[in-house]
Amino acid sequence: MITLYRLHDDGRLRGEHIVLPDPQPGQPDTPPRLADSAEEAAALHAGLLADDELAPPILVRSDVLWIDLCEPDEQEKRWVSEQFTVELPDVEELEEIESSSRFYLEGDGIHVVSLFPHRKGREPQTANVAFHLHGRQLISMRHEDIGLLRLFRNHLRRQRLSPEDGWEVLLALLAMKVDYLADEIEDIYRALEALGKQAVHPEALEDTLHGILLQERYNDKVRQSLLDSQRLLRQLTRHLPSAPRQKSRRQEIRDMLRDIDSLNPHTTFIFDKVNFLLDASIGFTNLDQSRIIKIFSVAAVVFMPPTLIASIYGMNFHWMPELDEDWGYPFALCLMGASALSTYLFFKWKKWL
Repeated sequence: MITLYRLHDDGRLRGEHIVLPDPQPGQPDTPPRLADSAEEAAALHAGLLADDELAPPILVRSDVLWIDLCEPDEQEKRWVSEQFTVELPDVEELEEIESSSRFYLEGDGIHVVSLFPHRKGREPQTANVAFHLHGRQLISMRHEDIGLLRLFRNHLRRQRLSPEDGWEVLLALLAMKVDYLADEIEDIYRALEALGKQAVHPEALEDTLHGILLQERYNDKVRQSLLDSQRLLRQLTRHLPSAPRQKSRRQEIRDMLRDIDSLNPHTTFIFDKVNFLLDASIGFTNLDQSRIIKIFSVAAVVFMPPTLIASIYGMNFHWMPELDEDWGYPFALCLMGASALSTYLFFKWKKWL
């Protein structure tokens, strides 16, 4: 899907979807066109009105500030490449991790690949988004939908943001990304606080371990995104145009870098807390299991003296005086009970129970 965001006369940035026709065998392919000037756009539109009274207006290429491609097919990528004279990266190129592949200059444009966190259900995910800055225009491309970019487009529709060129679109998006990562860290803290209270209950061990490992994966994705954003912002600072109006943007980048520097120690602390909670959960479970084993051990020791007495009287030697007495059987029972009770009382006295 292609969405073109252009600056209208009222200063608002609005998006318009570009729908390319499906190629039909034997018929010419007539995709939408962009004009280089308002005069050319008017002339092209007049020609279209002759055939279709409801023909949409022709967009002026210079009015478009942001070209957003979400899960584009080859036809859409080819149309954007032709209309804006840019080479879009392949899926394999987006996954490269070396710095030279994620930020490089080409002609008078800047190619950037940035990592964005998002969730699929409860599972944390990250997706690479490619950006191309050329003059006033920004081209973004991703191969999966990302909630953060949906939120950004919603802010544009509600006029909460009013960027004037592609640089401002990119910086506003990165600022929203840093805010989102900060909110994610706050959510992880709250979740770990609840899991810390749950860790003292061994019967909920499986749920506790699953929750702790889930928060560890969240924190891992957050940390990856923070480090990626930090590297990207430092690169942008070096290549930001030196015009006087760029001073405020340079300060905005410095503010984002300070925010990232303040968030990185939190991710380190969360990793330590996750390890502590894992050890604590296993420790409480071991204690609970030790109590159960202790009960069996005490029961075995308590019944050892009665077992010894029963073994003695079960040897059936010829000369055993108690066997011929009427009181022999009650005496043996009382002796076994007394030995078991004395062992139990000894354990209680030693506070082993």
